[in-house]
Amino acid sequence: MKLFRMIRTGVRDAFKSVHRNMSLSIASISCISITLIIVALALLVAFNVENFSNKAGDNVTIVTYLSLGVTDEEIQEFEAELAKIENVESDFQKQTPEERKQALIEEDDFLSTVGELIDNENEIFHYRYDLNVKDVKLIKQTRERIKALKNVDSADYGDETVTKMINLFDIAGKIAFGVAIILIIVTVFLIVNTIKLTIFSRKREISIMRVVGASNLTIKTPFIIEGFIIGLLGSVVPIIITIFGYKAFYERLDDGHFMTFWLEFINPQPFIYLVSLIVGVIGVVVGMFGSSRAVRKYLKV
Repeated sequence: MKLFRMIRTGVRDAFKSVHRNMSLSIASISCISITLIIVALALLVAFNVENFSNKAGDNVTIVTYLSLGVTDEEIQEFEAELAKIENVESDFQKQTPEERKQALIEEDDFLSTVGELIDNENEIFHYRYDLNVKDVKLIKQTRERIKALKNVDSADYGDETVTKMINLFDIAGKIAFGVAIILIIVTVFLIVNTIKLTIFSRKREISIMRVVGASNLTIKTPFIIEGFIIGLLGSVVPIIITIFGYKAFYERLDDGHFMTFWLEFINPQPFIYLVSLIVGVIGVVVGMFGSSRAVRKYLKV
């Protein structure tokens, strides 16, 4: 009951403080809004870059050929060893020499004539495996492990292009997340310094509260709730821009694709609501943390 009264009093005092220090509150809310808009943009970019990387990985296969003339026992041994490589998906595609000959026959009229003349396909066509990987970032190491297996003639995936693309996405994703973290720190700094100004104007009030025996928690509660309110209000505009801005951008794309099939942006539903929730939580938590830190560090309560 005592806790409920303290929270109720804290909420009342927090709203009074926001109203009494309206100019500082508007400045704080504006700074938080501007920062959180950039945070939201950085999060949208980071999540979509990660999606690009995953889509690229889904379309990258390690094409593996076995040596000519392998026996059924050697094929079983290869597949058993392949299953031990953690990064290789179990649902691989396999083409036997007979299937490769049939594909050659069906390709066009001239090749069909050539294919019909082949009666020793096991000595001409290799067994082919198209292998998908779970983590495209480890594709180079995975390829090396496959090449080291017995009876493997070759294993390739188009090294340079894939590696550069993966590295580019990885760097872009890290930069976007890094920017978001830096902006969150900047937001904390802004809130702390803004709350310090409001605290300075109420030092006499707080001193009286301490003289009459108010606990540290009782003194800090209104400021923490004030930070909650400022953070919540500061996140409203970024959330609105995130929801409607991303929807409008996505609708201009070709079914979510940009230029190529693997540059596919994440569908707005429910992605934008998840990002909005993250932005709102960041605003509220940062506001409360900033207020608490300002009270503790500046007033030493």
